[in-house]
Amino acid sequence: CSHSNQINSNRLNSHYQTFRGVSILKTIDADAWANRVARGKERVEDSANSHPNSEENGNDPVSSWTSTEFFYDWTFASPYAGTIHCPSNEHKHNSARNNNRQIWKSLPQSHIPFHLLQDTSQPILLFDDIMLYEDDLHDNGEVSLNVKLRVMPTCWYILQRLFVRVDYVCIKCREVRICCSFEDVPIASGVDGLQKQKTQSTQQNFGKIAKSNTIYRDVTWREAAWEELGELGLPKDPKLWRDENGGNNALSQNPLAALLMKLPLVPLPNDLPAYSCMEV
Repeated sequence: CSHSNQINSNRLNSHYQTFRGVSILKTIDADAWANRVARGKERVEDSANSHPNSEENGNDPVSSWTSTEFFYDWTFASPYAGTIHCPSNEHKHNSARNNNRQIWKSLPQSHIPFHLLQDTSQPILLFDDIMLYEDDLHDNGEVSLNVKLRVMPTCWYILQRLFVRVDYVCIKCREVRICCSFEDVPIASGVDGLQKQKTQSTQQNFGKIAKSNTIYRDVTWREAAWEELGELGLPKDPKLWRDENGGNNALSQNPLAALLMKLPLVPLPNDLPAYSCMEV
C-alpha cells in the first residue's frame, strides 16, 4: 500500500528536503534486476549453443525464458535517502535515484548533535510520523517505510526507516537520519554514530562543531539472514519482529527498534556515504 503522503522540510527558501512515496518507489533497483535477467539470458544462450538441436526441435530456450520470466525486488527495499531540492539540482531528473550524491559531502564521522535531541528541557514544537508505503509481501512478511519528523527550539530532526521482514528468510533495516541545528553547537569528538554519541555526550566530551548553516546526514544499513539470528543472540520467532505499536517520538526505543539496533551493519552503495553534510 503506497500512501499519497509526502514531507517537505524547508531550511532556506532556496533549499528544501522532500520525502515522497512515489519518488521512493522509483528508486527500487530495477536496473540490478534487469542486469540479472540479461545474465540469465546469456546463460541460456550458452546452453543453447551447447545444444544446437534444441531449436530444430521447436524449442527456443532463449525466447521462452525471457518471455515468461520477470524479476524485480518484490520486497520494495529502496536505497532512497531523501531528496534535496536546490537551484543546482532542480533540473536533474535522476536526483532521487542517485541520492543527490553531487551535493552531499562525505564526512569521517557523525556530526549530528544527538545531545540536543536528548535534552528533555527543550519542548517538542512539532512531531509527525508519516507512513510512505507498506505491504505484507503476500503474507510472507512485512515491508514499511516511514518518516518521523521532530522540531525543537534548537534543531530539527528527521528519521527515515525502511523495515523489511521476510519470514524465515531475512531482516533488513535501512535508516537515514537528517538534522540541522539553528545555532553552531559542539558535538562529541571521535565518535562514529548514534550509540557512541549517546554515551560520550553525557560526559561532555566535545571537540567538533555542528554548523547552523549545514544539514547533516547519517545512513546505516543493517540486515541478517534468518539462520544468523540465533548466532547473533536475536529471536527467530517472526512475532517478535513485528512493529505492533510503532513509537511516539523520533528516538523511540520500542522493542522492535531495540532489536533492529542489534542487527549487523552491511556496506552502503558507493554513492551513499555513511556520514555526510550539505551546506545551505
